[in-house]
This record gives sequence, structure tokens and C-alpha cells, in this order.
Amino acid sequence: MSKGNGTGRIRTITDTAADIKIDPEPLVSPDDEPRPYPLDALSPTIRAAVSAYQYFGQQPIPLVAGSALSVAALATQGLVNVGRDRNLIGPISLNVAVIAESGERKTSADRRMARAARRWQQDFRTSHGNEAAEAASRVAAWQAEREGLLAKIKAAAGGRISKDGLSLEGLKQALTMLEMNRPREPVMPTLFYEDVSPEALGEQLSKGWPSASVWSDEAALVIGSRGMVSNDSALRYFGLLNRFWDGLGFERFRTTAKSFTITGRRLTCSLMMQYAVLWQLLGAAGGVARGTGFLARFLLAWPASTMGARDYRAGNLDAPELATWDARVTSVLSQPLPNTPKEIALDPPTLFLSHEARARWVAFHNAAERELGRLGEFSDVADFAAKVAENAARIAGVMWVFEHGPAGTIDAATMDAAAAIASWHLYEARRLTGATKTPRTVTDAMILVAWMQKPDASGKPRGSIAPRDILRQGPSRLRDRIRRDAAVKLLLESKQLLEVQSTTGTILRLNPRLMEVSHGIRP
Repeated sequence: MSKGNGTGRIRTITDTAADIKIDPEPLVSPDDEPRPYPLDALSPTIRAAVSAYQYFGQQPIPLVAGSALSVAALATQGLVNVGRDRNLIGPISLNVAVIAESGERKTSADRRMARAARRWQQDFRTSHGNEAAEAASRVAAWQAEREGLLAKIKAAAGGRISKDGLSLEGLKQALTMLEMNRPREPVMPTLFYEDVSPEALGEQLSKGWPSASVWSDEAALVIGSRGMVSNDSALRYFGLLNRFWDGLGFERFRTTAKSFTITGRRLTCSLMMQYAVLWQLLGAAGGVARGTGFLARFLLAWPASTMGARDYRAGNLDAPELATWDARVTSVLSQPLPNTPKEIALDPPTLFLSHEARARWVAFHNAAERELGRLGEFSDVADFAAKVAENAARIAGVMWVFEHGPAGTIDAATMDAAAAIASWHLYEARRLTGATKTPRTVTDAMILVAWMQKPDASGKPRGSIAPRDILRQGPSRLRDRIRRDAAVKLLLESKQLLEVQSTTGTILRLNPRLMEVSHGIRP
């Protein structure tokens, strides 16, 4: 790297840059400006809670709304299916993904909106603790009795007579009766999964609580989990989550691992991620996240940042609107799940659209369908547009059940509101996919910035690095000299990196403004 006065380059004989105040330029910008989020379309309890918390937290409204919709979907998804007509019947589970950089207070919003659901989960486990302990004792006794019977059967098969005088046939009948009366432990709710492989998720849901979520306010833990370590595991993960979104069951047969059957389960996905993580998701398994329809099932959002405009505001995390929200989440989760007792498989009733609501839904479906063609408005995101009508029906089902319970028919006003929300997310998908059509150098640059924003192995802020060390320590894709140089050049030109001359040689330092708020990808 040569010294000079080019854009982003600084001549200095020190290795400090704390006094540098240069505004970085964005590497990627969306094709269009974001549309205002249709806050008024949210149902009353959800809207009031979102508004009350967002006033205090000052996160982008779509970020808070996405978290709230995800909680509402998690709470309601086990209670009903939604019927667009007599043949088109499916779950009301939602997949929501919000793109936001470090500093947007994702965790704070997610933690507050999901607080009641997490408390309900813990309270349920606590209140049923004695019951679980007693059941565990019964299971242990049953297992001991079974082992004893098996030992007697083995002895009888060898010609020895049982001490209790039972014949081999009698022992087999006793074992059959024992198997038919196997005690069951109560199933404790696990509503939230995060760093979990597809195999572990499938196994847990096959025998556990039938309504759950894959949930993370730091989706790198999901995208970078063991479920994504190889193309094969990523494909299995995408396929599994697609099955859950569709509400379909399946069986897994293995000779070297546990086999299981999944039926009557519901799963909501709520992921918040940085833009660089979205790139990692899009690149997983050769880009099949888009090709398999996995990403198209998501309601995407890429809201404009509010960082830099968040003057202090006193707030109340237990404001009346949020207390009402918590009470409603708790109440909905506490409703008995419609399930078959033996397999704990959900068998929810169908919540249909009213006659007028169905007419509105058909019109919405047809309008979206007309724009899927090559010359249509949504031709570039035809995969998302093809699912927008179903997502609208799901959102309508979630909002109806959350406000009115699992009864009645969805009215036209709720359907119109849900269509407005689904439409907004479709436009967001188009903005996002337009912005991701960028050269490899740009993606490499974004990955390098994100890596430099993270602490090193000792936990200290990284912030700077010698160019030669990128080839040894940096992200794997940048351990190629040509790709490293191209990414560094772009970052220097955009003022995201600053070239500093120290006594030890050239140092690349992340713009201090990016270290302050970590918004290097999209400031």
C-alpha cells in the first residue's frame, strides 16, 4: 500500500487515529427509498405495544413491529389453521427477517416484545416441576420393570424356569402389557430454539412441545450454526424449515442416528441479522436459500437506521399498552392446544375468511399474480410475490386470533390490513434483492468491515490490522492477495478504512465512526 493523499488515505507518523473525523460512505444502498411502515394496519393491541415501546427505544418501527408480529405468531400458531377457501388451508406461522446493523438496539426490542412469552415458558416449567419429577420416577420404575422382564425372557428362552412360574409365553404377554402402559412424562414447553442443527431441531420437536420458534436477535448464531457447516446440512436445514412453514409432517429413518416422526407441529422463525449475515445466508449451499424457496417464505425488512437521531427519552417498559400486550401474550399461550393426547400432535380447527374478506383476498392474490410475469413489477422477486397472498392470510389469522381468540371468521378489515403489511414486506424484498446484486468486491469489502468490527480472540476490539495479516488471520475469502487488495482499495476509497503509517509499517484502521456505531455496511 503506497502512501499518499488519495481518498481515505492519511499521512502520519503516529499509530493513533482517534482524532480522525471522516464520514464513511455507504458501500451498498437500496434501489429505492423505504416506504413508511403501515403501522395503522397492525391490530389494536399489537399496534399500541409497538408504538409504546418504539417511542422509548427509538428503533426503526419495522424492527419492533417484526418482533411483535413474530411473538403474536408464536403465541397463536398452534390454535388454528387459516382457510383461504375449503381447499387452501394452512398454518398461520410466520417467518420474519429484519436486516439491521449493530447499534440498532435489536436485542433490546426483541427482549422486551418477547418477555411475556419467555416468562410464560418459565412459569409453566416451574409450576409443573413436581409433576415432572413424579413422572420421571414412574418412568424410571417402568424401565427397571421392563429390564427385569427382558432378563426373565432371556433366561426362559435358555430353558430356565422363571421364579414366579411364568412361562416364556406368559412373560411375553406381560412385556406386551407393560409396553401398552408405558408412563409418559409431561412435555415442558420449549418455545425458542437458536443454535440448533436440523437433526436436533427435528428430534426435539418430534417429541417436545408442538409449537415453537427458531428465534435469534443475532442470526449469525443460526446462519453460522452447525446446521450450516456444509452444503448438505444447509440444504437439510432449509428443507426442514420449509416443511414446518408448510405445516407438513415427515419421517426420518436412520441406521446410525435416531429416527423420528414429525406430525402436527408449528414453527415460527424470527431472525434479526446484519447485512453481512444476509450475504452469508444467500451464499450458503451455493445460493439455494433463494432457489429452494426458503428465503421467499420470509417477510423481509431492511428499515432505515435511526442511529444518530435518538436523543434520550425517559420511558416505561411497563407502560399500560405494554402491560396489556404482556397479558394478551400470556393469555393466548395459556389456551389449551388442540392436539391428540398420545402424540401431542396439533390438530387445529380452521379459521375461515368471511365472504367479503375472501373477496378481498382473491383480489389481492390476482393483483400480485399479474405482476409476476417478465414485464411485471415484481418479476425480479417472483418467488416472494408468489407467496405474498398466503402470507397475507397468515398475518390476518395471527392478528384475528390475537385480538379475538380462535373463533369466528376473519373480517374484511383485518384482511385488508394484513394485505397492506404483506405488500410492504414484498416491496422490502424487492429493495433487498436489488441491493444484493453487487460485485464480489463489494461483498468482500463488507465481510472485511464486519470482521474488523468484532473483537479478536482476546476479546479486545480489533479495529485495525496490517494488510499482510489479513492473508493470515482475516476472513477465509480474503486470504487471497488479489481479492484482499480489491476489497481494501474499495474501502479506502469509501473512507471506511484509513491507511495509517506507523513505526511498524502500514496499518489499515477502521474508520473510528464505524467503531463507534458499527454501521460500516449501510451508514
